[in-house]
Amino acid sequence: MKRRAAWMWAAWTLAAGGCTTLAGLDDPYHPVEEAGGGSGGMSSVTASAASGGAGGGEPVGSTDVDLIDDMEDGDGAIEKAGGRAGYWYSYNDGTGTQTPPVSTEELHVGFLPEALTPPRGQSTMAMHTFGSGFTDWGAGVRFPLNRPDMVALAYDASAYTGIVFWARLGDAGATATMKVNISDTVSEPAGGICDESAGVGDPDRCYDHWSYATSLGAEWSQVVIPFEELAREGWGAEPTAQAIDLAALYAIEFRFAQGEDFDVYIDDISFTR
Repeated sequence: MKRRAAWMWAAWTLAAGGCTTLAGLDDPYHPVEEAGGGSGGMSSVTASAASGGAGGGEPVGSTDVDLIDDMEDGDGAIEKAGGRAGYWYSYNDGTGTQTPPVSTEELHVGFLPEALTPPRGQSTMAMHTFGSGFTDWGAGVRFPLNRPDMVALAYDASAYTGIVFWARLGDAGATATMKVNISDTVSEPAGGICDESAGVGDPDRCYDHWSYATSLGAEWSQVVIPFEELAREGWGAEPTAQAIDLAALYAIEFRFAQGEDFDVYIDDISFTR
């Protein structure tokens, strides 16, 4: 509780100061043994920006999407469209190093887009995170879909069929595997179903998110993830849930397991129709 209070204090002070690059809005400390956050499908991303899309679905064109964030405005907020409101932030288990670092009461940092050199077509900025040395459950980056005024609310994504984004490795020697997690009522504490204080072995633990694993390369690739291909590991609350609750999504995160050196650029994330 003390740690969570410190995180909320840091986020509030950033907001009160007019900062639009909040980090650490949620408690990032997920259970140790659930670092994967669900196995889901495996997307072998091999297509480059020139050759089209890859992932769980077919390549997606600009007319088939609803933009969540293209990073071109240079701030840490997702686009305020479709009733969405949220900020990017880093989270990790505290045992290694991550850039951008996690925002704390002592160190207030924002998660801002990085300029692309060279640009990816007309895209000039993307989110970039890298790190190593994590030995507990790992690290990641995240943004809520509907968190106005510091309150986590459900977001209705029932009009959509999945998500799509572009990604590549920043360092060709970094791990190529990345988990994409999406939380809903059964896995997010704000959903009111799971118990954030539940311990190992308890049947109603939080953070067993709906997940999809993807492999990245040194070239930009479009990653398409249909909601129907998301899966949970089954150790959390309501382990027999058959499908993600699209009417009540909370956040999207990009996750890296313990023991892995990661270095990833993420750009142009959207919902697909």
